[in-house]
Amino acid sequence: MSDKTNLTCSIDRDILNEKTVGQMADIGLAFFAKLCGANRGAFVLDPPDGKTYGCTSFPESFSINAGLDAPIPDSANLTQTFAKGDITAAATVDILDQYVSAVYASSSGVDSNPYACDVSGLATLGKCESATGTAKSLRPDGDVVKAVTLAGAFVPQPSITGGQVLSMDEVKDFYKSKDFRQMADLGVNTVQIPVPCDTFYENGVMANTVSRLLAKADTAGLSAILVLVAPDMENDDMTDELIHKHVHSAAIFASGSSTVIALQLPSPSPSLLTAVRSESAELSVLVPTDTDKIENLSFPPDSYTFAALDVAAITSVADAASSDSQADRTKMFYHESITCITRSPIEWSDCYRDMPVYVTSGFDLAIDDCVNQDEEDFKDYGQCDRFDETIVSGWWDRHRLSLASRQVVTYSTGLGWSFSSWKLYGEETDGVKNGVINTPAKLMCLRDVAAAGLMPSLLSTSNSSDVSAACLNGPLTDFVLGDDTYAPTPAPHDCGEGWWNDITLQCDYWIPPPPAPTPTDYPALVKGAIGGAVVALALSWVVKKMSGRNEGYQVLP
Repeated sequence: MSDKTNLTCSIDRDILNEKTVGQMADIGLAFFAKLCGANRGAFVLDPPDGKTYGCTSFPESFSINAGLDAPIPDSANLTQTFAKGDITAAATVDILDQYVSAVYASSSGVDSNPYACDVSGLATLGKCESATGTAKSLRPDGDVVKAVTLAGAFVPQPSITGGQVLSMDEVKDFYKSKDFRQMADLGVNTVQIPVPCDTFYENGVMANTVSRLLAKADTAGLSAILVLVAPDMENDDMTDELIHKHVHSAAIFASGSSTVIALQLPSPSPSLLTAVRSESAELSVLVPTDTDKIENLSFPPDSYTFAALDVAAITSVADAASSDSQADRTKMFYHESITCITRSPIEWSDCYRDMPVYVTSGFDLAIDDCVNQDEEDFKDYGQCDRFDETIVSGWWDRHRLSLASRQVVTYSTGLGWSFSSWKLYGEETDGVKNGVINTPAKLMCLRDVAAAGLMPSLLSTSNSSDVSAACLNGPLTDFVLGDDTYAPTPAPHDCGEGWWNDITLQCDYWIPPPPAPTPTDYPALVKGAIGGAVVALALSWVVKKMSGRNEGYQVLP
């Protein structure tokens, strides 16, 4: 059995190194905002040297190990010295690395805390050894899974299919051979197919349709993952024994398909894994979980069992609610900011639970639940009232691309991911030729998102330098300043950096031009103070999320 007590947490040098540290906007925010508060701000060395250290007191050994003659006494001095160019980039990264490692080594309960090694996605767990020899890839070629979900085909998803349940003939027409070719051209290498749990037990027209889609995927060079969806347990005829038979039948089907590379269980029940293993000892099995439950996921040692993580970002009022334009943008900043921290539970599960992680759901560009606004239990907090402001907006395009890049990089640290859906039913060209995201549902469709230029390239086997650096910095805090898509539609008036106000019939400015010498401009100061307060509030949300504390907000239906 592998030793889990000697695991280390250190900077990922593929992301942060002497060549990239100069590109960081704020070392202090990335490292010290969270770590300075860990363990009541204290850390020690191993072996002990008779002293206790913290952000305000670095051990001299940090500087010596980094090859420096003059010691760096604390975090503030490190930040300032690097900013002035008085310390090399390599030495800066070495000191940061030692600091991260020392804080982690001084922390208790790291084996039960999925976020113990979180440093805004810049740190990685090391010395991870599998006790079972678990593979680090689901694919035969060893590549990261880059999948898209065939949403609405066999399991109803009203937001994708326009509120209707598709017949099997409609499914065949929905997902054509050209769709699978387009997926492959985009860089997708796998399709994920959700199906009712009893699909292969009944072995009827739905199972035949699944086989047809698998044949289309195979022709395009794509693999497939089957996701079994749990049945309605309120059905009097449904029993645990029957569900086991359903899962066993699915295992028979999956084992007999050269296209299927994994089968996802309908629930995290060890008995369901037994149902699969009674048919196949080597079929890759995915066990569903989410970021709140992953620390409790525990299965018997099995080198072909993996975690299937739901990273849905819209789970509470805090995730979705906003009722004005600035709040919409602040919410986007929040979702961008918390994405990279998901790396920590992904690596934690691999290292401490011996269950590598595949992101099965929740990867898309939606930051609210507006796709559900026509449903009876939808709760309206004003979050969907201004979607038109995002349709032709450089600000929203930039931040959506940032959100997508952060997700690709973060989820690729595990086994891979699946984007929420491919396209909307009944829309064969709209949104693809013109690349316009004009409905909330298109934010969940990979074809439309890619056509709009909001997805990084998936074609290279390894991420480009721009994409791999997506988590190097936090998102831009430009949601306070606004732009011409935030302000009223500009009229043909030259307002310089401002915009024409049709109500007051004058130019308005977020940052007024230099005025003639006058007494202190109090409105401008107030506006600046408010902007600073909004930034500080948003950052406090992020730090709170990074600390793994429950926000205490109402859970959305």
